[in-house]
Amino acid sequence: MPGKKDSILGAAIGLFSKRPYHMVAMDDIARKARVAKGTLYYHFRSKEDLYAALLRDGLDNLLMRLKAESNEDTIEDLKLFINGLAEFFSEKKEFFEVLKREEGKLLSKKLKNCYEKTCSVKGLLHCILQKGIDEGLFRSDLNVQVISEIILGMIKSAIDGKIETKKLSGIIFDMLIYGIKAQ
Repeated sequence: MPGKKDSILGAAIGLFSKRPYHMVAMDDIARKARVAKGTLYYHFRSKEDLYAALLRDGLDNLLMRLKAESNEDTIEDLKLFINGLAEFFSEKKEFFEVLKREEGKLLSKKLKNCYEKTCSVKGLLHCILQKGIDEGLFRSDLNVQVISEIILGMIKSAIDGKIETKKLSGIIFDMLIYGIKAQ
């Protein structure tokens, strides 16, 4: 049985995935988590603290998963990154919705750490692509930043439950690898 803090985070992500930040009240979260408002404030000083914890936990889990799947083969690393990201967001649809909604708006001091974690996900992808260029596996004229944004954009726009995640990540990988592979 999850603890009160986990119940609060679960309730919050459910609400934030359906409504924008400013339309979710601490009262709503307390009611959905079935805890007293005082319990909510015992664990989180403010709605922004709660929101930051929710984003931080999700991004930490994503980064751990993506880093754990890394190996020595650059092509396989790219495939694992795409598949890992697609699977994570497919499994954590509510978190994905919150992150999609807030991307680019994570600029307050409390959310700065979350923004940096989002950049770390992009940084992992940059490293994989740059390693592939350095090894002569990918075209030397690739703009790593642009290709990273394209990959992330394809994954974000494609995760809607209509295509099986493994199949989806395979299609994205195949389409991408044949476009960036060195001749």
